[in-house]
Amino acid sequence: MPSAGGQRGRNDDGVVNFFRSVHLFNELTAEQIIEVLRVCHIETHAAGTVLAREGAAADAMYIIERGEVAITKASLGGDDVRVAYLGDGSVVGEMALIVGSPRTATVEAVAETRVYRLAGRDFDSLRRQRSVAAYKILTKLLVTLGDRRQRVLDRLDEIHARPAEYAAEFRRLASELAEQLAET
Repeated sequence: MPSAGGQRGRNDDGVVNFFRSVHLFNELTAEQIIEVLRVCHIETHAAGTVLAREGAAADAMYIIERGEVAITKASLGGDDVRVAYLGDGSVVGEMALIVGSPRTATVEAVAETRVYRLAGRDFDSLRRQRSVAAYKILTKLLVTLGDRRQRVLDRLDEIHARPAEYAAEFRRLASELAEQLAET
């Protein structure tokens, strides 16, 4: 049974078990995981390698088998701000499978990182073939997006419920931004 685009990295049972440990794939059968693996490509990136750059076309998602990546966003002042570190079993760039909008953040390996790359066009091919695996993945992605949306709404409700607490923080941030803009 082939793994990841016909490449062998470790035994197939180990790869299937790894994918089952990843939230996005945990409801797929072994056969469905193998179907997805057939269109994935294994990549190993050295520390410092940029896997995806903010603003670039979103053409693939990455499943991190081992290693670590930093997620950075450009601030209004133009500085890169690290917003997260992700490691083994994390998925990044999943929006590439749903929408063709530009990347919203930069993903850079901070250690040697081995990933499974699932290109959007390959995922679209699975969808066009009416792959059950593709639809299970889409369902998980939609649930994830719904959860993220709800967290944002909850946070906004919290801010609106106690505006005085947040007004001072907003004024401080606005002042810092104004100072940064004045320096440039």
